[in-house]
Amino acid sequence: MPTVPTYQDTQQHVALRPEYTEGFTVQADAEAFGAAIGKGMQGLASGMGTLGDAVVKVEELDNANAAKDAQTKFDDWQREGLYGKSGFLTLTGRAAVEGRAAFEKLAEQKRAEFGKGLTPGAARTYEETSRASMKTLLDSTIRHTFDQRKAWFAETSSKSIKSSAEDAVAVYNDPAKVDAAIQKGVTEIQHAGRMQGLSKEKLDLNTAQYISDTTKKIALKLAAESPIKAEQYVNAAGDRLLPAARTELLATLKSAVTDERAKRNAEDIIANLPPTYTGAPDTNTAAAPSPDAPQAQAGNGEAGERPPQTEARNASHPADTGTKANTPQTSGLETKAAASGGNKAAGTQPAAAPQITGSEGPSRQPSGPENFRTVASAITFPGKAKDDVALAGFVRNAAGTSVDPALKPWLSHVAGAILGTTTALTSPIRGAAADADSFRRFGLPTETPRAGDIVVLRPVQQGGAANDGGKGSDDKSLIGFFRGYDADGNILFFGPDPRHAGEIALSAHAPNRVSGFRTSGIVDAKTMALPNYNPDGLRMIEEGLNRITDPALRAATEAQLSGYVISQKKAIDAQRIQVQEWANNQVISDPNFDPTKLPLHIRQTLGPAGMTTLLDYKEKVHAYGQPTTDPHTLYDLQTQFATDPAAFAGTDLFEYRAKLSDKDWEKVMGWRQMALTDQRKARLESLDLRTAFELARPQLEGLGLINPNPGFFSSADAPRRAAQFQTMLVDQMDEFKTINKGQNPSQSDIQKMINRLLLPIVISTPAHGRGLPASEQPGYFFEANSRANDATYDITVQYKDIPRDLRLAIEADLKKRNGKQPTPDEIANEYEQFMLNR
Repeated sequence: MPTVPTYQDTQQHVALRPEYTEGFTVQADAEAFGAAIGKGMQGLASGMGTLGDAVVKVEELDNANAAKDAQTKFDDWQREGLYGKSGFLTLTGRAAVEGRAAFEKLAEQKRAEFGKGLTPGAARTYEETSRASMKTLLDSTIRHTFDQRKAWFAETSSKSIKSSAEDAVAVYNDPAKVDAAIQKGVTEIQHAGRMQGLSKEKLDLNTAQYISDTTKKIALKLAAESPIKAEQYVNAAGDRLLPAARTELLATLKSAVTDERAKRNAEDIIANLPPTYTGAPDTNTAAAPSPDAPQAQAGNGEAGERPPQTEARNASHPADTGTKANTPQTSGLETKAAASGGNKAAGTQPAAAPQITGSEGPSRQPSGPENFRTVASAITFPGKAKDDVALAGFVRNAAGTSVDPALKPWLSHVAGAILGTTTALTSPIRGAAADADSFRRFGLPTETPRAGDIVVLRPVQQGGAANDGGKGSDDKSLIGFFRGYDADGNILFFGPDPRHAGEIALSAHAPNRVSGFRTSGIVDAKTMALPNYNPDGLRMIEEGLNRITDPALRAATEAQLSGYVISQKKAIDAQRIQVQEWANNQVISDPNFDPTKLPLHIRQTLGPAGMTTLLDYKEKVHAYGQPTTDPHTLYDLQTQFATDPAAFAGTDLFEYRAKLSDKDWEKVMGWRQMALTDQRKARLESLDLRTAFELARPQLEGLGLINPNPGFFSSADAPRRAAQFQTMLVDQMDEFKTINKGQNPSQSDIQKMINRLLLPIVISTPAHGRGLPASEQPGYFFEANSRANDATYDITVQYKDIPRDLRLAIEADLKKRNGKQPTPDEIANEYEQFMLNR
């Protein structure tokens, strides 16, 4: 039987007390029979249910997080795939249409890729969200593809239209094919317009713009071949060109058309033909080709082809058959036959010799009255003419110091025409010589005139405002020889006297009246054949230019003629220098070389004067190993380089070869090379030389070594000694630069050199007979090296000639050194040693 537990049963260590037993009864209740245990078990079950719900909630949360992570990755990929670099929505036209399927397939692959490894619950969630995102993506791709399909159509249509235009330009010289290509483009424009729903007005505008743009491209294509043809095509295009395009094209072509017409005119004038284009409306308006026939038709004067009669006249003047590879084509003009009747072929050339092009100029005969022949004879021998500076300068510039015999008639001819003393010619080409005004195009332009160059004076109207310094005025241009400058800077002009018809005078004119200077450069037979180097050719140029009424076209034609002559002159000069250098090297390398056996074309290029120089040089090399420098020649060349290095670069130095040692020849050639290749350095070098010469001039004049008022030529002894001094001074300057690593001497250094070279000496030459005294000759230190082999020299400075400050300083030094007052001779000897040692 169950018993009722007592307190003592559980708390056996606690004694019963009355207070612990209060409230206890003997009646048993539900709690006493285990109700609390049931309640506890019920609570445990309830807690276990709550725990299961929590676990489910946690699982759901984890699934949601995993699904969101996967969806975020998919969203990031979609954003980059749609909008990133090369994203689908950035694709246009065909690329978008053809790339849609691949992009959608890739998107599906990426969606599945990002869902791999998810729990079933997370996979279910990701499937729902990614499907919705995928639907949005597909909507975007479908919409974009639809838009880009229309863009693709517009793109392919535009390419087709562009291709049709390019086809038309490519076959610009075939009118039928041009029309077919343009029509193809028009058809495509109409089709595209209908597909895009354009209005008729818009279609018409697009069609007109397409035809105008294509026609413009054809015109520009023609312009590359011939601006004249392009201009004619534009004028004949009618409504194919929109007004704005026509205006733009004509403005663009204007300069090129003028240049091409000028080039054609220059070719005509050189060939002794009337210019094709004059600028007059009645002669320059020709039947222009229609747009259906853009190519120029032969026989139209303005169509770019010379009329048949012009070609027939050209046939009688065959073009130069020389090798064009050696002739610069600076001006772009073809070499036409000279007015005198054409050129002769140069002939066969040896392989080792320089190649020669061009031809030998026609022979020139003196013309004019007999009394002018006396003048012409005088100018070939300077010093005998009325004004030897100007006329002899012209001879020197054109032919060098020694006049080539073949040039004497030409010199007479040109000088007589300039001075107005030549009358009618017997030439079959022209009935009269060119008047002086034609010589404003003679030779080459120059900014640094030398005595003998041609000066062109502008006309001055009577009562005009031009400042002529009261030296005379005229209503026509004046052409004469440049004489130099007067003390006021006016141009000294030797030529026709405007106040006395038929007379020649030397006059001065203000510089602002000068319109230009012309120089002959180096003249040989080939140069004489150039159209602006003889009166006949100048008259031909003058008459040809006078036929051109348009001032701009006339100026452009004259510029083309000038460019042609300059390019031909440069080619002639380069060819001559090449031959000279080759011949010079032949003499050096082979002492037995015989210049007279050179090929004919080589001898013609060298000319009589060049052959004379070569023979003289060969004899000196054979006899002495090298020539001895002529001081006067070197003096002239040094002075010319110091005065005008640019003009020096155009000097024919070969005529001086036999008068210069190898060392001095190398020095002179170095100056010319410097002047040709480095003008800045040449100017600085020439300035140093000019400064040195000017420093020495007062002392040389004081010693009587140079004449303060020299003539153009002089045979006195003083210039020879001055030349010798100048040569020694230049050598001293070169030595200074060598010692000081290229540094130029200062003016103080140069003055010391001058003082040293001008020390007085006495040259003693022993007598060659018994009992005869030695001869003594005064001189200067710069002459010591030129004395005879058995001669000696002694410096003889006079006490009174020593500068006072140096004399006092030497006197004090000697007194301190020797302890006594020095004598004048001792002071003079000390000064000599001082000057020599420094």
